[in-house]
Amino acid sequence: MTKNVLICGNDPLVEAILQHNIIEDKSINFIWYQKEVEFSDAVQDVLTSEVLAKNLGLTATNTPDWSSIDLLLIGDLDVAENANLEFQQKLRSEIHWTQVIMNQAMANNFAGKVCFLTEHCEEQVFSALHFSGLPVNAIFGLGTFPLSILAEKLISNILKIDVRQVHVSVLGTSANALPAWSRGLVAGTPLLSLIAQENSLFSQDELTAIEEQLNRCSKRSLLPAILNGLDRVFEALFTPFAQSIPLTHQVELGGEKIAISEPVLLSTQGVSTLPTVNLSEDEKQRFVGIKTDVLSEIQTLVRGQ
Repeated sequence: MTKNVLICGNDPLVEAILQHNIIEDKSINFIWYQKEVEFSDAVQDVLTSEVLAKNLGLTATNTPDWSSIDLLLIGDLDVAENANLEFQQKLRSEIHWTQVIMNQAMANNFAGKVCFLTEHCEEQVFSALHFSGLPVNAIFGLGTFPLSILAEKLISNILKIDVRQVHVSVLGTSANALPAWSRGLVAGTPLLSLIAQENSLFSQDELTAIEEQLNRCSKRSLLPAILNGLDRVFEALFTPFAQSIPLTHQVELGGEKIAISEPVLLSTQGVSTLPTVNLSEDEKQRFVGIKTDVLSEIQTLVRGQ
């Protein structure tokens, strides 16, 4: 059965996702949510390109049939509009945008899954769960998944090995990423054991350089990884083949609810938690610090509402 994906936002990432899927031409119906009745020339241009697809459908509307939507993708409303806002102002703008979308969805019998593509998807996931009434397994964010894809590719390039043989999870947030090197595997071999070998082409310096590169990444530089990550999300949600991948989802910290990226099992049922990742002591301390920062940001957000 063809799945219906409603994508919200008018930023370059949303346009890239639509154009990428037109080329991939999978059997998916994309509905592009628009706030205005009259569509802009930029929106019309993307809609026109749908003629290149044979299996994919693409339409735009400001009155979607919410009850038929299997997956709701939420991107940024307007990057230019928020470009000069300070962090808290931009965050509140994003949260308001989420509330507008989710209120419409829940008032019209939406019962699908929600995936956030936004920069601050930790707060978005928390807020959407707080006021939507949807189950915890139904709402998640792409989070650090694109960074994990990039980290695996960088390691595969250094070692000259197929990237499918490299498994590394980046935890935390896009702005504060923590590669779980201690749990990394290369062809089933612990990643850190390769550093310990004499005459190894792989060293701690390479890991440090990769981590620095991950921290420099922007949404634009990560675009290929984002598109690849979404392909895998679609596969997990729309086929029998589940994926174990790092996504932003709800967790608890000292009795408080927050959202953070860590490995989960994504399937047709949505997000399922996995056993706690065994990190090194240094990684554990850093991860707790990242979670504490997210909690502080969420508490500031809640106090200001």
